[in-house]
Amino acid sequence: MMMTSFCSRPAFNQILCQSLMVGVLAAVGLLSGLTPELSKDSQTLVFSTSAYAQAISDEELSRYVRASLKIEQLRLVVYNEIKKVNGGNVPEIDSCSSQGVPGNIRAIWQNFCQQSQSITDAEGFSNTRYNAITRMRQSDGNLERRVKEEAARQQ
Repeated sequence: MMMTSFCSRPAFNQILCQSLMVGVLAAVGLLSGLTPELSKDSQTLVFSTSAYAQAISDEELSRYVRASLKIEQLRLVVYNEIKKVNGGNVPEIDSCSSQGVPGNIRAIWQNFCQQSQSITDAEGFSNTRYNAITRMRQSDGNLERRVKEEAARQQ
């Protein structure tokens, strides 16, 4: 009786591995709200948060705008503080990550990120939900109009 080892069938291994990978990625997507996608240009796997297709109530919109206005006020203060500390230059910083942030302004930036998180928490938002609404504003003209109207009302 001839036994074929699992390792001697590379085509079968590849199909099995790919099937397993697809299953795992599908499960991750369903369980966490993350959408895995394979970039065509490179062999990297990118996880992005799937868009919320939920309507935003007036109450949630009011809390979102209140948080956004507080964060914007804080951002302006931090911008001027960084400008003063960094010789008039304010580097472009994309997210609340310390990666690439010069050492002389890192503490200021980290404090801003912590305070922003406290503001969104106080308004009852997770980072995921707050950022999802921000992304929805960029693609939904009606939502953007509602945000501007609410901001004008609150100011």
